[in-house]
Amino acid sequence: MTGPDGTWLARALELAARGGRATAPNPRVGALVVKDGRVVGEGWHRACGGPHAEAFALDAAGEAARGATLYSSLEPCPHEGRQPPCVARIVRAGVARTVIGLADPDPKVAGEGIAALRRAGIEVELAAGPAAEAAERLLDDYLVHRRQGRALAALKVAATLDGFIADRDGASRWVTGESARTAGRALRARYGAILVGAGTVLADDPQLRLPEDDAGGPFRRCVVDGRLSIPAAARLLAGAQDGDAVLVYASPDADPVRRAALERAGAEVVALGPPGGPVPPAAILRDLAGRGILGVLIEGGGVTHGHFLAAGLAARLHWFVAPRLLADPAARPAAAGSPRRLEGAWEGAFAEVTRLGEDLLLTLTPRGA
Repeated sequence: MTGPDGTWLARALELAARGGRATAPNPRVGALVVKDGRVVGEGWHRACGGPHAEAFALDAAGEAARGATLYSSLEPCPHEGRQPPCVARIVRAGVARTVIGLADPDPKVAGEGIAALRRAGIEVELAAGPAAEAAERLLDDYLVHRRQGRALAALKVAATLDGFIADRDGASRWVTGESARTAGRALRARYGAILVGAGTVLADDPQLRLPEDDAGGPFRRCVVDGRLSIPAAARLLAGAQDGDAVLVYASPDADPVRRAALERAGAEVVALGPPGGPVPPAAILRDLAGRGILGVLIEGGGVTHGHFLAAGLAARLHWFVAPRLLADPAARPAAAGSPRRLEGAWEGAFAEVTRLGEDLLLTLTPRGA
């Protein structure tokens, strides 16, 4: 999609991105109304339960929407939910043409929005090529949630050039510089949850909080702790309340006394997987999806990263690289697990490379995904 259509659709994607995680479990959507080569209204879905992007754009356009073209990053909804159906609103506004970035895989939509627009005599063009790929990238977590019934897993790593996140004594402050650490904290605002392993809690006692100026919607802190080894006095449990309870994923046969102590401290202990075994990453992602969480940022440590990589569930890697070498086989690797041969290695494709002070941020997706 090139020319003006490509330009206006790109603007719809920019607007959609403003929704952040606040729209979950709804998708991020942006829309604008264009008439005679001029934008007469635009908007984006700001929060779950609130007006949809198309409604904001059409309200702003008013009567100018009649005979105009509406650009939307995602197929408009044809069904009644907490908001009226967008398709009916588009038809009433007298829009002549729509350009859509991506068909919505949600079973309640699934092409019916496009079909309803065409039945109403409105011309519909669905993006293809790079424009559709850009819409897919924007909505990657939503698409995984709707198509596969799980939250998207994004791994975040801060490592030396030789792939270590801490030295042999567990010291990790600080592998990367301030610019990279700031960017790493900002990543949390993109996802609906953050997850670490019990080893990270025991070693670093993190709070796993969002930036102070964040206003992006619900956010859950999670720990994989099969044997319930983290202490009830851990800092991330301090001040936890209903709706903000820390999720602790454990084996079904974990110590009930330790479970009760963690629950009194503000945790919600979730038993998953077979007794005595590790907590399955896929089960964690399904549980998060059932809670309306579209994506989770997995911050480590190496064993937790290794489990998600081995399960083939790492949909995105945010890999911060510092120009340092430890050259110590006893140091803590960024991803640890069962040995594998080169032909079985996880293989990614670079989506973006960003310079952050003296460090680099490498953003990767699985090759072929």
